[in-house]
Amino acid sequence: MADPFYEFKIILVGDPAVGKTSLILRFVEDRFDKEYKASIGVDIMSKTINIEDKVARLVIWDIASQEKFKRFRSSFYQQANGILVVFDLTRQETLEGVDDWVQEVREHTDSIEMVLIGNKSDLITQRQVTPDVVHKWVERHACPYIETSALTGVAVEVAFQKLTSAIAAKA
Repeated sequence: MADPFYEFKIILVGDPAVGKTSLILRFVEDRFDKEYKASIGVDIMSKTINIEDKVARLVIWDIASQEKFKRFRSSFYQQANGILVVFDLTRQETLEGVDDWVQEVREHTDSIEMVLIGNKSDLITQRQVTPDVVHKWVERHACPYIETSALTGVAVEVAFQKLTSAIAAKA
């Protein structure tokens, strides 16, 4: 593939065990690992994609979400172009934590593109977060929203493409 026309730094944030690492693995390697491993520090992966008639290399940062790593995260936000804010559709408290993540992101970045992801859409019978609750959050923050499943791959590519398109439109 040709040299990327763009290179964008994308960061995934959200409470522990919402599926951030799984979303990245599904997007970059098209695989799913059933064993949960908490991220420690930061893991970085990349993928080159086409956006309209251009090429973009995405450098994707999976940052540790545990509270004990909060003081280290501020440096990870430097030069970030976009944020995927992830919550777990089967755990209401993870949507409630999204406001804290958005606040942290805004404290350490200028105007940045953001997409909210409700992950684990495949777990229909375990869903706790209703569409009405998410809709209110989306209206309040004027943020695009996508429901994904890292397990099945549903809408994972769409989420990364949507964020990358929004970033490229401003580049």
